[in-house]
Amino acid sequence: MPDSAVLTARRIARQRMTICAAPSYLAARGTPRAIEDIAGHDSIVYGRDGNTRPWLFPDGKGGSYAAPARTRLILDDLDTAADMAVAGMGLAWLPCWLIRERVHSGSLVRVLPDVEPLVFDTYAVWPRAPFMPARMRVLIDALASRLPGMTGTDGEIKSAA
Repeated sequence: MPDSAVLTARRIARQRMTICAAPSYLAARGTPRAIEDIAGHDSIVYGRDGNTRPWLFPDGKGGSYAAPARTRLILDDLDTAADMAVAGMGLAWLPCWLIRERVHSGSLVRVLPDVEPLVFDTYAVWPRAPFMPARMRVLIDALASRLPGMTGTDGEIKSAA
């Protein structure tokens, strides 16, 4: 996100998204082997105000494409979506940092782990000014140091062990 004449932006986080499910769900419904297989599975989808987010994956050309998903639940809280996935309610497309511990404990399994994840960048944006107030700089620095992906804490899941 480039700066503009009236705004300044700083990337403060990166989130890698992945599909996951409970082992019990996969045992009962089978494990998708390709993105197209997701259409035959129940999904837990993030949504707010009646708007849902599609599950996006890089298309290899600098853009992205949406995976087809059959919605079973729409939730406006990602942690609750992860809990519903643990409960075996369907596949979920969630940030790696959020599900890392659940994957390591075995309560969730990454589905299609070889599919390149989409990376979402999060920015702090503020009006351009000749100087930045100290409290704003402290806040932005604190956010950048604690949010996933800027200090090696992006939650990328290396193994399920």
